[in-house]
Amino acid sequence: MRQGLERHLLRRWQAAGPPPFYLRLLSLLYRLATKRRWSRPAERPPCPVIVVGNITAGGSGKTPVVAAVARLLCEQGQTPAIISRGYGGRVSSEPRAVTSVSDPAEVGDEPVLLARRAGCPVWVCADRRAALHAGLRGGADVIVADDGLQHPNLPRSFEICVIDGQRGFGNGHLLPAGPLRQPLERLDSVDATLIKRTGSTDCSADLPGMHVPVEPGAPYRLGTGEGTEGTEIDRQATFDAVCAIGNPDSFFALLEALCYRFRRHPFPDHHVFSGREFSGLAGPLLVTEKDAVKLERLTGLPECWVLPIEAQLPETLIGQLLSHVREFRPS
Repeated sequence: MRQGLERHLLRRWQAAGPPPFYLRLLSLLYRLATKRRWSRPAERPPCPVIVVGNITAGGSGKTPVVAAVARLLCEQGQTPAIISRGYGGRVSSEPRAVTSVSDPAEVGDEPVLLARRAGCPVWVCADRRAALHAGLRGGADVIVADDGLQHPNLPRSFEICVIDGQRGFGNGHLLPAGPLRQPLERLDSVDATLIKRTGSTDCSADLPGMHVPVEPGAPYRLGTGEGTEGTEIDRQATFDAVCAIGNPDSFFALLEALCYRFRRHPFPDHHVFSGREFSGLAGPLLVTEKDAVKLERLTGLPECWVLPIEAQLPETLIGQLLSHVREFRPS
């Protein structure tokens, strides 16, 4: 049901011509309900707070950018912490620390992945302000917020908006008539705009911002960990490509660019997998790292390979971020 509705809306959002009247009417109600969250908060945080978010629904590639920003800060001698709401987990009003072995059903799949990839503490909480202060109490001197452009209660000092170069802004309408969570004018108040590019996918020439390539690493067997020696994927096999991210087509486009042969199996974002969903698949499986943190808890799966990806931050953005952190002064 949910998957069918998502596919229907995604087709509508990318289609030419005006959306149906009933969707435009619902968009008006959405505008009235969310307009107070459209402006960038003026409150100054107690430390640099870098928000990585988007203004569209359906995924844009925030997670690899968040991980890349956190690793950059670590390399420069900072002590960052990542905060997240923990979508897909059992969201709590109390901050909760996430580790590489945390249960995605409890804290969300993306926070577990970030705990493994970013090299810094990760905190989840429904109250992002509480998560911020938990990070500070844990010793952080910079906070990186996974999502947050639509959350006025979170003070921030630097905003990054990530745009999916494949989908762009769709038809340019607000939810649910279009994919926009905020109007395009919100981009005028962010500090940097990134256009995610996956594989050989062409990006629309009229999208504003810096291109951020998302590059694949070497595939590894599920449960063995990246960089394990003695394991090599059979590039001549036909894979069952399983994907439950905001934009599954971006994963499939990457596999096509890498010349894999595969069958597509898209699922809704943050989908909770069960073993029976794989009983009819011949395998081998090829999955994203975000999905792997959930699949590794299942038994009886076919042979499964994980394709890691990393975002390559533009030099201009790196300079902006490092200058901001150095020059930030609390109020």
